[in-house]
Amino acid sequence: MSVKGIYAMKHRLRYLILLIPLLAHAALARADALQAELVPNPGSGQLFMIVLPDDIDILTLTRLAVEMDGIDITAFLSFEEGNFRYSPPEPPAAGQHSIRLVLLKPDGSSTLLGNWQITQPDEPGQSRPAQPDAQQIAAAEQWLRAGTYSSNNSLEASYRILDHNLSAAPDRLQLTGAGVSTAQLQGQSWQMNAQANYLLQTQQALSLTGETFDIGEYALSSQHQGENIHTGVNLGHHSLRLDSLLFASQQRRGLSVQAAGNNNRLATQFFALRPDAIVGARHLDGISDPRSRIQGLSSRIQPFSEDANALAVTAMYYEGEGSTAGLGITEFSSISKGSGWGLKLEKSYWQGRLNLAAEHAHSRFNPDLNDNTNLMENSDAWRVKMDVRPFSNLVWRDQPADILLGADYQRIDTFFASMANPGLAADRDVASVFSDIYWGKLFANLQLSHETNNVDQLEAMPTDRLRSLSWSGGYSFDQQSGSTAWLGTPYLQLSGLIGRLDRQTTPENYQGFETNNLAESLTLGGGASYQKWQWSGSYTHADFDDRSELGAGTRSRFLSVAASRQVSDRLSLNSDIQYGIFDTEAEGLRSISTNLNMGMQALLIPDKLDFSLNYNVNLARGDHDIPDRHFINAQIGWTLLKATQTKPGVVLALRGSMENNDETTLQSTGRDGYQIFAVLRINAPLAGGF
Repeated sequence: MSVKGIYAMKHRLRYLILLIPLLAHAALARADALQAELVPNPGSGQLFMIVLPDDIDILTLTRLAVEMDGIDITAFLSFEEGNFRYSPPEPPAAGQHSIRLVLLKPDGSSTLLGNWQITQPDEPGQSRPAQPDAQQIAAAEQWLRAGTYSSNNSLEASYRILDHNLSAAPDRLQLTGAGVSTAQLQGQSWQMNAQANYLLQTQQALSLTGETFDIGEYALSSQHQGENIHTGVNLGHHSLRLDSLLFASQQRRGLSVQAAGNNNRLATQFFALRPDAIVGARHLDGISDPRSRIQGLSSRIQPFSEDANALAVTAMYYEGEGSTAGLGITEFSSISKGSGWGLKLEKSYWQGRLNLAAEHAHSRFNPDLNDNTNLMENSDAWRVKMDVRPFSNLVWRDQPADILLGADYQRIDTFFASMANPGLAADRDVASVFSDIYWGKLFANLQLSHETNNVDQLEAMPTDRLRSLSWSGGYSFDQQSGSTAWLGTPYLQLSGLIGRLDRQTTPENYQGFETNNLAESLTLGGGASYQKWQWSGSYTHADFDDRSELGAGTRSRFLSVAASRQVSDRLSLNSDIQYGIFDTEAEGLRSISTNLNMGMQALLIPDKLDFSLNYNVNLARGDHDIPDRHFINAQIGWTLLKATQTKPGVVLALRGSMENNDETTLQSTGRDGYQIFAVLRINAPLAGGF
């Protein structure tokens, strides 16, 4: 890549780093206002269904959890037609049962989104067994109150019976499989949880870890509620729930032990973790390799009150060495060493409507121990944040409304680096203000920021300045009726970014490139859902204007439209098309791409014979030498045994694919190729409990 290309990529990455947290913040803010509805006994042995909004995003969906009578049953839910459905392995006891829908947040807290009560009636003619006395019940619950397990597994054996023009033919016989299992045991004062996923892949080139069968990620945890303190232990992949400058909230494999008072005045945890992301059975506990391990502790204290809004002080410390780059399935040649401490203060007022936070972190870091310099760089980072909801129970035009206003300031030294938060961007002095607005089904977010680099004021370095304005929002309409019934249930979305990167100061005799860039992006989207079909579309207009002499400007236009229809209980159709234009200023080149997908799923014989067909075409035009590609795959499957929660299912299938490249280029031979497989598939979605 040329110097100009590297320079342009650098600044685009800066914009991307700025934009990602804004999108995540907006998604979590929308989730807090999520409206859900419970429908009891919807049929087919289902105890209840939770109806979710049609416009729910995938980030929010992965953070939802459902509890029944205080027990997490999320692993036993099925997700059908955009809603949660619960079919218990056996009918629950007669009487009242509580159902809760909660949103899990990255810091470990949760928000209640729905709370319902359902009644399970007595079955006619059913005689109640003799009930044990209260002393027997108390003794049993003291030891074990409930236990649940869920295991969703699939195993597939495929044999290639026909093929033609395969450039890199895989093994003729292949075994693939995957599974995820969860289990929970609960007593009166304790709880244990376990979860793990695992992979089977005999094709070496496709194996994630290089092993035929291996574990992916796993987590074991236990909690005990004592008379005065509660304790916990976590082993495997988990988060320390420390979202700070020094610590990231992402999950890492390792061990942590927690202890806290029941009044929440004091909480402490000790930990030892891998600094890198790792999967597989190698280094299973995450702490066995001293050359790739960080260890430390954190302590949170509320010195003046146990109230949730009281002043809270969190102290953090870590030390260790290892690599923080890549996926940890191979050895690394570069090993870093570091240590750091941090202090964070949090205080709330007005029943949590005004929140203040301040933080300082100090880091000592050596990026490469192999150079034998043993030079530890000292650096600091600061942050102050405030957000306020000025109104309580605000209603405007018969719709609930809310406004969140906030400000954030961060100063991160030029060479600041933390092994516990490797994704933090250094060399930033940034101030930002933001606001979130909620009104009925309307959400809007606006953020304005001002950032400079060269925080340590190095004489040989220039100081660049980035000023940006970003916004996002959406509105979900009610289901239309009457003369506008043809609109279905529509929704609209809007997001955009304007960023100006220029030079604030330039040192004397500076020989580097000038900085003067303007980035603009606007995305419009919308769609609608109907009783049996839905559609969505979006258009993105993005420009990167390089006003320096590098000529690294780009122009892109991207249009996407998708639609799906449930023709009947036995036939569904789906399609989507994307059209994009990308221009580069320096090379004077234009690329035009069109991608079309069409799919069909048909149930030829209910619970016995199914058929699916998918077609994809990718057409490339313009100045780049990329061939047109047509790809078709189809499968017909015969269900010998239908899978249930108590027995596995068996399917025999015939699957094939065909690929055509219209042109002979450097990337393609221009020949047709196909392959056909005979498939045996076993599905085992097992679940149970007591």
